[in-house]
Amino acid sequence: MRRRASSGFTLIEVLTVILILSILATIGITQFLDFSGDAKTAVTKDRINQIRLAIIGDPRLISGGVYTSPGYIIHCGGVPASLTNLVTMPGAGTCSAAYDPLTRTGWRGPYVSNSVTDWDHDAWGTALDYDGTNREISSCGPNLNCGDGDDIIMGF
Repeated sequence: MRRRASSGFTLIEVLTVILILSILATIGITQFLDFSGDAKTAVTKDRINQIRLAIIGDPRLISGGVYTSPGYIIHCGGVPASLTNLVTMPGAGTCSAAYDPLTRTGWRGPYVSNSVTDWDHDAWGTALDYDGTNREISSCGPNLNCGDGDDIIMGF
């Protein structure tokens, strides 16, 4: 009696391989989604930091003993009433005058690049919350609900 040689895989072997591959793919996809969330968090923190530096200036940038990026507070003598004041001159109140090079005071903006239309939004598309009284800029975070544990808050 002759035995016939096996030339393929059994159904159980094929199903086992498919099951293992699907488990690995599920783990890989969840890891990728975590990277996407981390990237959006990093982008939001960077945007908030850019706005913060526009308000307070960048103390690292000095040329000839003079700050080259003093920011809104130094030019205007106070914090902006809203984030809009970083790109358009306020009409009244603090910093309503154009920049005077002799006194080095007055609005000398725009302090942030307004070529990007969503410069005052986080990476999830939500407008950043600005609180000049408490000197904080915040984002509601990934779940888009403010006041819970995933908010991104930066003081200045």
